[in-house]
Amino acid sequence: SSGITQSTGTVVFRHDDSTFYSVEELLAMQMENAVAMASAHGEAAVSKIILLVPPFFNQREREAMLNIAEIAGVQVMQLMTTNSAVALQYAVFRNPKLTEKPMIVLFANVGSQFTSATVVSYSLQKDKISGDKIPTVQVLGTGYDRSLGGFEMDLRLRDHLAQQFKAKYPKLSDITKNQRAMQKLLKEAKKVKTVLSANTETKAQVETLHEDTDFRVKVTRDDLIKLFADLYPRFAVPFETAITTAGISKVEIEQVVLFGAGTRVPKIQEEILKVTEQTVLHKYINTDEAAAMGAAFMAASTSSVFRTKEIKLKDANPFPFNVAFFKLVLNEEGEITESKLIDKELYYRNNALPQKKAMTYTKFTDNFHFNVSYGDLSFLSEKQESEFGTRPLMMVHVKGVQDVFNAHHDKHSKGIKAHILVDESGLISVDSVEAIFETKVANKTESGLWDSVSNFFGGTTDGEGGEEKKEETKVEGEKKKEEEEEKKQEEKKPENVRLFSVGNLEAPHCFA
Repeated sequence: SSGITQSTGTVVFRHDDSTFYSVEELLAMQMENAVAMASAHGEAAVSKIILLVPPFFNQREREAMLNIAEIAGVQVMQLMTTNSAVALQYAVFRNPKLTEKPMIVLFANVGSQFTSATVVSYSLQKDKISGDKIPTVQVLGTGYDRSLGGFEMDLRLRDHLAQQFKAKYPKLSDITKNQRAMQKLLKEAKKVKTVLSANTETKAQVETLHEDTDFRVKVTRDDLIKLFADLYPRFAVPFETAITTAGISKVEIEQVVLFGAGTRVPKIQEEILKVTEQTVLHKYINTDEAAAMGAAFMAASTSSVFRTKEIKLKDANPFPFNVAFFKLVLNEEGEITESKLIDKELYYRNNALPQKKAMTYTKFTDNFHFNVSYGDLSFLSEKQESEFGTRPLMMVHVKGVQDVFNAHHDKHSKGIKAHILVDESGLISVDSVEAIFETKVANKTESGLWDSVSNFFGGTTDGEGGEEKKEETKVEGEKKKEEEEEKKQEEKKPENVRLFSVGNLEAPHCFA
């Protein structure tokens, strides 16, 4: 049986009168068992894993997965979406010929619990550091339906078989009250659905189903179409959403690749062909192993033990993140006259991951706080919004501000900068918070120091000797012109400015 805990408001399952298990604990047991099997098969202890999650999982759900791994005693290297893992597996094992022109592929996933579609581009992109052209897998857009999957079909077919049994044996007691019999029917429903994927009709049969009575009935593919009639139109929505979010037209899609057991159903394939306006669907991905193989490649690529192809994966942020704070309004004397609530989108929907951005606060000289939450979710349907959960994510308290300002009262403040990171796992966090000050450095006495600092931050300088050597080769007219330009620059900027950061301010995360 199950219940709700009063402390956290989450579901727990009762094992006996004194033992209760949370969902996280039960899943941790399954994870622990899976890791044990992997360790036995590989003949080596597994301590680190890449954990796959659905592409629509939000911050709370992803954090819950990390909690599950912690309970199981396993270190998570990275959270990865199933669709991204399959897209990576496609790049590794199908080995498409890539150019700088993007190749657009749509991945269609119809699983047991949900349906999702992801548009991905494959291309050669120039690496900013090395300058080399690297094969890059980039997620462009995703659509989903959390409650549209094969299991819903299994339940409907099970109930249909139960009604057939009741019609055939009306004098027997209600079979729907017999949980064991209904479980047998569910198992048979899954089998029938699989058989009808390749055949137009079959027989459903269960021995001693209910009250020692055998059951046998014919089921056709047309029966399934009638049972699932209201579900089929829903399959179009995730694909339309993915294509619209990616900002592409349907004619740009070069391939539609299927994975997930539900894509074996012929009628579902028809719906996918119709919505994507394709003539053929590609079925060469192993639906049972593709995501796991993609995650395995990602794990191997981060290890020094294995040598792998160089392929870069750029995932996308499925939901926007906002930062809210009260902006202080000062008068001419520097006194606070009012405060305005500012709610700014920092990470937009489909932002490439991982990425770090900064918010600069210029008016605060004392402790303050800001909130991080999900942004505009109007693109979600009413049903999706109801499934999403709470939007607030964290309140960040920045402390020690006044002490830092007092210690640097002789310098001019350039504000407080908060660096906010969304990592490879799609989790947002505050990486650091620092106060920035500037101090004026005299041109003549410390110009050498300024040159060094400029060079360190990416500026270029030829050095003293180089400058002198160039001066000797200049003609008098050129020298005079340069002197005039330098004089103008000195009038605009009489003193150089050096920026530096003080140590990080205390910014503990207070999760809502």
